[in-house]
Amino acid sequence: MKRSGMYDIRFMQALFPAAEAEAAAMGEREPGAEHLILVSLDFEEGSARRVFERIGANPDQFRAAIIAQHEEALRSVDIDEADAGIDDRLPGPPDRPAPVYRSAPSAREVFPEVVKLVKRDKSRLSGAYLLLVASQMEYGSTARALASMGVDRGDLAAAAQAEIDELNA
Repeated sequence: MKRSGMYDIRFMQALFPAAEAEAAAMGEREPGAEHLILVSLDFEEGSARRVFERIGANPDQFRAAIIAQHEEALRSVDIDEADAGIDDRLPGPPDRPAPVYRSAPSAREVFPEVVKLVKRDKSRLSGAYLLLVASQMEYGSTARALASMGVDRGDLAAAAQAEIDELNA
């Protein structure tokens, strides 16, 4: 796929708000890399889903893996699911203009790397690029969720690169 600025803009216009909605639905204030991946799994372009399938992993299990690892993180600091309303006691985000996009550090780490690779390859944004960069993450929600699914990060990287190569052929 040849690079297209308009395609990339539409991709980002769909990705970021949907990732914010995913994060909010999971009780997170800002979307992380895991939310970007969750959203990309449902994109019509389908590359993220195909990457999972290439390695025999069920892409539909990623959401459950994210939820399970978040619950485990809470339990590790003695917070159980009964405290699910904990966010209700925290102050809400400050009022801000709608165009400002705020994200968790993992998303701020992943997305600029995705853009660099897309520019290098003179390609279009895709879920496969998100997974290629995410496969390099050793820590965080995404890495833990993938590990809990039995996904080897090296296999994920190879599958993502193969998908990218096919898209760019």
